[in-house]
Amino acid sequence: MELTLYEQTGLFLWSFVLGAILAAIYTIMAVLRTLSPPGKWLLFFTDVLFVLAAAFLNFLFALSGTGGMIRAYSVFAQLAAFCVLYFTVGRLIKKSSFVISSLLHKAFHRAVSPVVYIGRRMFDFIQKKCKILLKKFKKNKISLEK
Repeated sequence: MELTLYEQTGLFLWSFVLGAILAAIYTIMAVLRTLSPPGKWLLFFTDVLFVLAAAFLNFLFALSGTGGMIRAYSVFAQLAAFCVLYFTVGRLIKKSSFVISSLLHKAFHRAVSPVVYIGRRMFDFIQKKCKILLKKFKKNKISLEK
């Protein structure tokens, strides 16, 4: 079965997309490694897991796109997209991961602090009301015993 030029072009472009997805996943893994360095064994197993996942995705892509035949231009497109994205955008993201992490941390605290403030105020209010009710209950109990 020979693919038409239209099908080959579509396959080539989808190969770029798959390479970009793999580069994004690997960049996320690299950022997580930068922020929290793993041990040697965990590093090894995460790399092996990534390679197995990439191989499985590539296999499924080859099955769905070309009926199981691996096309050299498809592999080239995936490698090109991966390399271009990882060595340009990925490096920038990896180098700025501490800045991004601190910005996300500050944004999280800014979003959560009003909720914590309101929750603390409600808890204090409920605590005061419960103390008042407890004092009234103790007074009524003492007056009932007499």
